[in-house]
Amino acid sequence: MATTSASPAGPRRGDDTRERLLDSVETLIADHGYQTLTHRQIAQRAEVHVALLNYHFGSKEQLVVDALERRAERLMRLQRESLEVVRANGSWTVEDVLWATWQPFAVLDSGSDPTWRNYLCMVARLASYERGEELYGRIFGLYEAQCREALQRALPALSQDELARGLRYCRLIFERELRERCGGLAPDAAQQQRRSEQLISFLAGGLRSLHTEVARTTG
Repeated sequence: MATTSASPAGPRRGDDTRERLLDSVETLIADHGYQTLTHRQIAQRAEVHVALLNYHFGSKEQLVVDALERRAERLMRLQRESLEVVRANGSWTVEDVLWATWQPFAVLDSGSDPTWRNYLCMVARLASYERGEELYGRIFGLYEAQCREALQRALPALSQDELARGLRYCRLIFERELRERCGGLAPDAAQQQRRSEQLISFLAGGLRSLHTEVARTTG
């Protein structure tokens, strides 16, 4: 009987430890970024022995990757749903497409659901991670491709490379805006909405200016 009861307990304890480590790295990156992250900090936050990090993930880097992948489908689903609403209207603007990407982050503040808030803040800090661009493409590449396709209908003169560079710049600006919100200093909801509208307007204007310049020089 002892063997029968102990057998399922082991995997459950292992799964619990794994989830605690994932939660720990999510929270630490959301609050402090990637640069100062250490094995010991992650283990202490998860209240487990530091050796278990390597046991479950092999390395700190793989833990970060797994943490990013854990909720990626939920984030992309929200973005795709926003993009589908735009697509269903039959036509869209640059602003519409950028809003679809920004929408899950738009009302992020210290009052948000802690689990989801930590994940979104971790994604927002991806630009400051040394492997950030590589990981973004690997994890969120499918949505990125759909976003480029939608943008190209609004900005037909731009090549795929130009659109990719434009979207990368937009992500960097989004990340800067989110630093304040992730730091717990976010403005109230009305101010956040105004700032979001200004941000989208600014980025859309930049992409349109690029489109105008490319169309002028190639036409």
